[in-house]
Amino acid sequence: MTARTIAIAGSSGMIGTAVAAAVARRGDTVVRLIRTGRTGPNGGDRIIEFDPEGAGPTPGALRGVDAVLNLCGAPIAGHRWNGVVKQQLRDSRIDPTLALAEAVAADGVPALLNASAVGIYGDAGEDVCVDSGLDATEPGGGFLADLCVDWEHATQPAGQAGARVARLRFGHILSDTGGLLPIMRNIYRFGLGGRIGSGHQYLPWIALDDAVRAVLFVLDRELAGPINVTGPEPARQAAFSEALARRLGRPAPWVVPRTLARLAAGEIADEGLLVSQRAVPRALRDSGFAFAHPGLDAALRAAFDAPFATTP
Repeated sequence: MTARTIAIAGSSGMIGTAVAAAVARRGDTVVRLIRTGRTGPNGGDRIIEFDPEGAGPTPGALRGVDAVLNLCGAPIAGHRWNGVVKQQLRDSRIDPTLALAEAVAADGVPALLNASAVGIYGDAGEDVCVDSGLDATEPGGGFLADLCVDWEHATQPAGQAGARVARLRFGHILSDTGGLLPIMRNIYRFGLGGRIGSGHQYLPWIALDDAVRAVLFVLDRELAGPINVTGPEPARQAAFSEALARRLGRPAPWVVPRTLARLAAGEIADEGLLVSQRAVPRALRDSGFAFAHPGLDAALRAAFDAPFATTP
């Protein structure tokens, strides 16, 4: 395959770092899109500064780029939500997406791969959340669902200009370097792990290795539209808790009632801990993507023990 030039926004985050490394290892050129005034990572990659609240990259800066991968977004977890935090969550996603989508349109970039999240489905209960086909699942309700809808909508300028737009709806990425696992690992190592609420709610997960490989797969296979970047077997929260406890060799005897979860975490408990999202990766599977870690135990083992590969 001919080497290409891939511009990545959010390249210093957990998945951005891994994707940028994978893209470079296979011989493509990485261009890092950095907010104006911020220091870019070392390594000699080309850097383009842009103002996500303004006009985006300088006109013409993206000419010759084969695809833009936008992974911008402030962390969802780690703090209680209030009006200021919720506005930051929106601004850190929607403004950069709109700025980059307009730049993709103006400079004729062929493809925009834009992060989104399975939070778009809201609390789906027992329903299977699918991303493609005539029965594709519609967005749900709640703050995160509304945020994801607006986030995806911000990609429209690129699509209207003829660019291929893929909306990557990530589940919980399992990695020992960020996201859900480091927080849970510390809780479980103190013997405080266990079921949250009923434990019947579905938790969509994916190994970091597979998330990176899925991004490269979408990039290479010309896929477009909504794409669930999740493992093939979403787990109920109680089963996830048991698997993590086994992996860490720690007990997980506790049950956190819904009311206590809400008291401890605030609104994010209803949006992130207690909702059920049985999201499955139909678009990826129908296109021939093969998971390296299709089972939860294997994904947890990879997260804590193994370096990951990059071949789609």
